Amino acid sequence: MASTPSNRLKLTPSNSPFLSRPSRSPIRSRLVYDSCLSLRRVVGSTCSSPTGFDTVHSSFAYIAGGAVVVVDVSGEHYSQRFYRARPSAVPVYAVSPVTHASSNATSTPKANDSRNRSAASPRDSLYGALDWADSPSSKTWTSRERIKAATCLALSRDGRYLAVGETGYAPRVLIFNLQEASSDTPLVSISEHTFGVKAVAWSPDTKFLASLGTANDGFLFLWKIDPKTGAAKLFQQNRCTSFVKGMVWMGNNLITLGVRHIKVWRVDETVSNSPTKSKFPGDGSFPVPQQTQKTLPGRNILLGTLLEATFSCAIAIGEDKAIICSETGSVCLLDDTQKQMKLSKILDIGFSINCVSSRNDLVQIGGKDGQFAVLGLESILNGNPDPIVHNSQADDGLIAMGFLAENLVTIDTKRSVNIWSPDHIPTSSKCDKNHIPIPGPGDHIVGVQRLAEPNAYQADFFTWSASGNVSVWNIDGMTKRSFDIPIEQIEAGNESEPVNQVVVVRATNDASFFVAGDKLGILRIIDTSTKECLMETKAHASDCQDITVYESKVKTLVASCGRDRTAQLFHKSSTGSFEHFQTLEFSSKVVQVLIPSDDKVLTCSLDRTLQIHDLVTKEGEPDAMAAIPLKVISLRASPSSMAMTPDNKTVFVSMLDRSVSQFDCVTGRLLSSFKCNDEVGLETVVLESLMFGQFGANDVSFLLGLSNTDKSIRVYDAQSGGFMDREWGHTEAINGVTLIDGADEGERKVVSVGEDGTIMIWALDLQDPVASSRMRDPSPEKTSSLNFNRPPLRRVLSKAELAEFQRPPSSHGRRSPPRPVQRRPSKFQLAVTAATRTPQAEKQTSPGSMIAEGTPSRRASSGGNSASNSPPPESPKTRSRILRRPSLPVLNTPSGSISSRKKSNNSLHRGYNFGSLSMATEQTCRQLRAYRKKLSSTELINPDILSELDAELRLTAAALGERAIRSRSTRGESGRSKTVSETVLSGLLDQYSERLVSMLGEKLQLRLSEEEKNSLIMDRPRTAGEGSSSSSNEGALCTEPESI
Repeated sequence: MASTPSNRLKLTPSNSPFLSRPSRSPIRSRLVYDSCLSLRRVVGSTCSSPTGFDTVHSSFAYIAGGAVVVVDVSGEHYSQRFYRARPSAVPVYAVSPVTHASSNATSTPKANDSRNRSAASPRDSLYGALDWADSPSSKTWTSRERIKAATCLALSRDGRYLAVGETGYAPRVLIFNLQEASSDTPLVSISEHTFGVKAVAWSPDTKFLASLGTANDGFLFLWKIDPKTGAAKLFQQNRCTSFVKGMVWMGNNLITLGVRHIKVWRVDETVSNSPTKSKFPGDGSFPVPQQTQKTLPGRNILLGTLLEATFSCAIAIGEDKAIICSETGSVCLLDDTQKQMKLSKILDIGFSINCVSSRNDLVQIGGKDGQFAVLGLESILNGNPDPIVHNSQADDGLIAMGFLAENLVTIDTKRSVNIWSPDHIPTSSKCDKNHIPIPGPGDHIVGVQRLAEPNAYQADFFTWSASGNVSVWNIDGMTKRSFDIPIEQIEAGNESEPVNQVVVVRATNDASFFVAGDKLGILRIIDTSTKECLMETKAHASDCQDITVYESKVKTLVASCGRDRTAQLFHKSSTGSFEHFQTLEFSSKVVQVLIPSDDKVLTCSLDRTLQIHDLVTKEGEPDAMAAIPLKVISLRASPSSMAMTPDNKTVFVSMLDRSVSQFDCVTGRLLSSFKCNDEVGLETVVLESLMFGQFGANDVSFLLGLSNTDKSIRVYDAQSGGFMDREWGHTEAINGVTLIDGADEGERKVVSVGEDGTIMIWALDLQDPVASSRMRDPSPEKTSSLNFNRPPLRRVLSKAELAEFQRPPSSHGRRSPPRPVQRRPSKFQLAVTAATRTPQAEKQTSPGSMIAEGTPSRRASSGGNSASNSPPPESPKTRSRILRRPSLPVLNTPSGSISSRKKSNNSLHRGYNFGSLSMATEQTCRQLRAYRKKLSSTELINPDILSELDAELRLTAAALGERAIRSRSTRGESGRSKTVSETVLSGLLDQYSERLVSMLGEKLQLRLSEEEKNSLIMDRPRTAGEGSSSSSNEGALCTEPESI
């Protein structure tokens, strides 16, 4: 188990037996900015039973994830306070460890007995409580210990204290002081329950607090509370292994009820179980053992005909009477007037009862399916068989309800909280003018997205659920609008959950269009003003992973990615309709797609790559668009999320190796990388829903993300990667987080949504640098042509189609020119004999021939023509020194300037665009060179084709002449040196045409026999010097140039 040392500085050292341990990673310590994420508002509730709701005076409280919301109502206004404690929170008052008394020696051991944080009680230690709080064992907690959910709560009758029970690893019972504002520091933290706390309840006089564990925990503790400070001390305890649904006080008696279970526990205040204080070991005496605590006595109630009933809720109507209700609709009266507990059934109300409350002489009962009944209290006490005053039905069921001094508060199955007038019936159609709604999200929330301002709803963000319900909210947590996205369902067999559900929803800047993708891969674009579906298409074969929308004054682009390894691109045409223009294919699942500007598309996939595409259009056709690959950046691990900076120059990528890297979009270079550590550098997490933001006048850049590793929201410095802050609140998976600019300058709000059905709004405050650390609409009728049966969209552009688009000129710096490929000399060119040379080629002189004549060569010996005395063949090194002589005159090139010739060849390859005229010219040159090489073969050529080639060459010469005239007229005298003369080009092509014809004529001579050609060569007399010179000239003249 990892250990988290305390980073709190102690001004006065003491004799602590534990040594402080330094941080393992001081690089990422919290030394840059003092960041603060503070909870400002909670929308929704996780209350599922009356144990998670309570009222007192003009305040009520309910659980929401890992926090408790206390609402103070004053007239038509209300305010919220939040109470929660971190797992490492140190309470104000410590609680001594509990010695569990048991009637048998083989009782089930407590987890806190064997895994206690301390070896001895702080009261029995040689050192103070503050020293013990700094011990390593007291700070031992890991990421699973942070995930704690509030399951129950209770408000003291005097309104001073709040008790909260938790579930999770090492659950606690926390006591907060309600006299303070929102607090993160509890007065008392009790960690004696093992598997979770089921219910907590305050006695009417606030002297005792009862905490009941789950059935696996099996313990009921009774704590005595100090009326002055709120400190707790164990008073009595006992076993309770039944499945309990609720717990209430009736006078000095405690009642637990549940599955076939009602039990009354009598509290005897005369029992004195205060242990004798042990003396300090330094005075030479021994500690006196503590006295054994007396067990809390309890008595089971005879259920009679209700033996198989499950009792769900109860309410005390005096010190000796209580009304207990069951899930089958039975209303019972528990009477302890004669000190003999008796349970009697009053009536069967006819629906499943979920909650009960009373005010004056009326008892109100709420049902699970929306039923509501009002009973007369006197009729119940007198045994009247028909005490019902009112009975009604509502659409939404009630989970909990209670009365304030002047209001009635209810929590329904949509997780909404409603405040009514005290005499109002919640299920009646009559409008209540004093109604104060605190809306909830309803279904489980899948995601959240911010809305740009201004928009049509004057809202700040929107959320969506799996069923397709989209709710638009403002920053105060009030709903502005709600609508449903129709989705298709297919037969799911015996599965209880629907197969199809909405995965991702995005909106345009003014919230006029919403784009949604579901699990079947269907993409829908909906007009919110008319609720009309503008486009509905099968974009992917399976889940839509992500959707992005880019909107400007001239363009509206939509991109989606899915598990089928594709990304689909759409745009809004000039006619106002959305059209699909391209499909991008990848080798792995695409995680996210971004369109930061109108000319770039970024995608990241699980093959550890980040791809950047250019968006281009055809000249004169703005609706013809395409995405051309620009750059591929390799990642160290598979990506989980990415975010762009506002200038669209750099991108941050979060990866599964628990790191975040920053890349330059222009060069693809890695700029920085850091690990997602905590404040002490011990644990790393994977960041999701990455967002980039700036704060304050100093433009402090930060990265916001969520981590489902420990259910936290984290903030990091974007420049240095230093840890800033993290907070917890959601008890289940966090499905999304977004950053919203506040109304005031420099104000930032963070909105997070979780699988637990809550929306939490946080205030992000970055200080200066410091050195210290509603119901759904009916679904459309099914038709035979369902969208999920259609084949997914596919439009992959070929290279020929991409060549029709022009890439925009780069404005982000100079691109390196393509490297020229050096061609090796062909053996066929070196093997051409002097007999095949033309007279024109022999008359030409070039710097290459001059250099070849001056090259030293071997002379033939006097032995004549013997094979043994003939000169040896030339070596490759000697052959490489023989320079090629061009077959045509080199124009405008100084004699002997070889370096300038190389530069001119390299300049031909520089600056060519794909599909340009220069590239076509270069390709033509390469084809002519290849054709000239093939002429050395003995294959015959059709005369018709030869005449056609001659005609094409002459037409090309004429076209080049016209091009030269136009170039000279447009560029003027200043560009005359850079253009080609018409006369020169015509002469060049005529000469080259004659050269080809002559070479073709020479090929006819090759049909002569080999003996005749050899005899012609042998009959000519040769001198020794002529052989050497002719060999040199042969090497210079037989090599033809590769370019004109």
